[in-house]
Amino acid sequence: MLITCKVCGNTDNNTLHHVKEMQLGFREMFTYAQCSNCGSMQLQNIPADLGKYYPNDGYYSFNLGLDVRQKADTLRKIKASYLIYGKHKLLGSLLSIGYKPPHYYSWIKNAGVQYNDAILDVGTGNGSLLLDLFKIGFTNLTGIDPFIEKDWDYGAIKIYKKSIFETTGQYDYIMLHHAFEHMDEPLKVLQQLYKLLKNGRQLLIRTPVMGMYSWKKYGVNWMDLDAPRHIIIHSVKSMELLAKQAGFELKQVVFDGNYMSLIGSDQYAKDIALPDANSYMVNKEASGYTKEDIEKFKAISIHNDKEGQSDQAAFYLFKP
Repeated sequence: MLITCKVCGNTDNNTLHHVKEMQLGFREMFTYAQCSNCGSMQLQNIPADLGKYYPNDGYYSFNLGLDVRQKADTLRKIKASYLIYGKHKLLGSLLSIGYKPPHYYSWIKNAGVQYNDAILDVGTGNGSLLLDLFKIGFTNLTGIDPFIEKDWDYGAIKIYKKSIFETTGQYDYIMLHHAFEHMDEPLKVLQQLYKLLKNGRQLLIRTPVMGMYSWKKYGVNWMDLDAPRHIIIHSVKSMELLAKQAGFELKQVVFDGNYMSLIGSDQYAKDIALPDANSYMVNKEASGYTKEDIEKFKAISIHNDKEGQSDQAAFYLFKP
């Protein structure tokens, strides 16, 4: 059987793998092909009705509502301005004592995003990240997601039920937080994102990374394969190839693995699906994992980030 890689076109020695759906507990089997050249993993025979695997009442991205205030939180904005931009040094430093900055501070800081910049969040789900940005002072926030129930207009935040190919306009910063792996035809996706992004600005793609620690240890039970929602799980090499083909410069790769993915993978290897009664995500006590077990997973995740072996990473792509 000749299998052509959708990223690099390679047809030689590509390997088939069979992966179970475990996030919703369906346990249906899906076939993936791993490219021997670029290392990416690609779903074969994509289901006609993918919506079945994104239930609005069960999928994690959709299960929260937004509480949008008329104005940003003043103290929160001062703290964020200090930690991201180095402003309000006296009060900001006092407010930040003992405070662990959320991950999205680094996503803003690394890309040089400013408060009035037009920000697009692709695959926004319920828009909770946009709400977090609004609370610290960002004012031009748009989210899109083809799987949500309908459009939502919160005034400061606008969320649309649409794909990137239905999206127009230009943005100063575009983010895809674990959305790129849900998309087929990745080059066409990046080319459209290139059109939507202003010159001299950056695109952030956070995505699982194929071929790292979790794949080597857990194989087809690796949680971030997430069949069939993840259509293409990219490697660093496949991301480099795609970025170049689309006209981007890959500026930075920051590994940001999550220890919960390690726990999930370990459970999947024991045939424990995410919603099962003895899943750690459902009932920590019933799962059988001790505090020592969890600390070990956390330590492995931190180590993998430092060594560039994490199963997730943030790719910063620059449009010249």
